[in-house]
Amino acid sequence: MDIGTAKPSLDEQSKVSHRLINIIEPIESYSLYHYFDDATAVLEQLKRDNVCGLVCGGTGLYLRSLIDGVGVQEESDPAVRDMLTERVRSEGCQTLHDELKCCDPECAEKIHANDAQRIIRALSVYHQTGKPLSVLHRIIQKKNNFRFNVVKLTADREWLYRRINERVDKMIAQGLYDEFRELVAVGCNETTPGMQCVGYRELFAVQNGTCSFDDAVEMIKRNTRRFAKRQITWFSHQQSGIEIDASLPMETLVEKMKAVFSDSAFC
Repeated sequence: MDIGTAKPSLDEQSKVSHRLINIIEPIESYSLYHYFDDATAVLEQLKRDNVCGLVCGGTGLYLRSLIDGVGVQEESDPAVRDMLTERVRSEGCQTLHDELKCCDPECAEKIHANDAQRIIRALSVYHQTGKPLSVLHRIIQKKNNFRFNVVKLTADREWLYRRINERVDKMIAQGLYDEFRELVAVGCNETTPGMQCVGYRELFAVQNGTCSFDDAVEMIKRNTRRFAKRQITWFSHQQSGIEIDASLPMETLVEKMKAVFSDSAFC
């Protein structure tokens, strides 16, 4: 899934040490709890080596788990929630309620089969943590002893959306659809965890003949813009941090980032 997930190139990885890349297969589920354990292990090793680590990504809940710990969070990832909402529309509440009975029977017993909002919330928590919501209510919160300095990259909305559209066009040019077909050829389908990502799930309509390729590309752009908008909203209200304009020249950005992380108190 190199193209669709925009992994750092081999050249970039040779210049800067990257961790937690290529650690699971697309068919495997990966939860917030898995991330907390894996990322904490990396950060502990960096701390022993007296190295300041840079945690990158746009998934706010995963960052929150490192800062505040895990075990009591019940917020849902927008991407997971959107996927489940679409499933409610296409498959109906009863199907998802039956699914909830399998993964969290205690919670399902308390939720009516037609209560889509609560069903989606409970399944969202299970999908992203790997733990039933009923169990999370009884888990003692896990914490670590790291200190974090949070930087939020901001940008003018028009500039951001243009960059998103250009990025999707670049991914298509690099062979995103070929990558998609290769994944399908080895057994991945619409229910495969890795194929729920924006950029992959839209291409199933092309494969099924219900959508043109050009229309699917436009859907990828639209869904990526919508996801970015939700990220902006989440970070604006849920996470404080130093804001840096991402549209600045790269040299300026680098200097600003250096200034932020030059204070060893944050490492």
